[in-house]
Amino acid sequence: MTLISGTTMADALAQTRAPAPEAERLPSACTRADWPPEARRYDLEGTTVLDYRIKDWRIADVKVRKASGWPILDAAAVRGLQACKLKTDTAQPRDSAVRSVDIVWATAGGPSARPQLRPDSCAASAQFPGFIPLDRTPTAADGVLVRFLTNGRGEPFNIRLEGRVTDNELAEQIRQYVHSCRFVAANAPGPKTDALFGRVLLAPHAGGK
Repeated sequence: MTLISGTTMADALAQTRAPAPEAERLPSACTRADWPPEARRYDLEGTTVLDYRIKDWRIADVKVRKASGWPILDAAAVRGLQACKLKTDTAQPRDSAVRSVDIVWATAGGPSARPQLRPDSCAASAQFPGFIPLDRTPTAADGVLVRFLTNGRGEPFNIRLEGRVTDNELAEQIRQYVHSCRFVAANAPGPKTDALFGRVLLAPHAGGK
């Protein structure tokens, strides 16, 4: 089942997948899955799939089964589910089998059009072969996931690296490379945003520094 952020988690848990004998147990009151302000500013969207159990009429053993691609959203999903309050019902078993819930982080009007990369605008670099907009592949030896905002001149700022980049010098070089790229406003109808994400490709030697 799915929960669109902004609706109550109680509504979502009422439809979570579970064995039939446990299906009658529903939360009486739950906190909302709060969309972190930073995630809203960067227009981050995705789906976090969580597994959980009910132990002593409490939410327990919350784990991310499938990540959204954005740790900030996954952490918020876990916090929201862990804060959920259940009604004690002595007529029902205290514990349950593992259930799952899909938390969908999305705006009601659909995604906004994002800035577009100006062709050949990124600085030539043997270390960074290119930048792929809208590629949400997690950071690994062959590339780093980044997100950023763009100003009126199409220049990136507030550049954030996702995943672990332990080499501080490499991290700064990635930011400088992204800052060298230029972007133009999306030529599309509907709402637009100044936020963009993508993947900086790493040459084979770059990630091993």
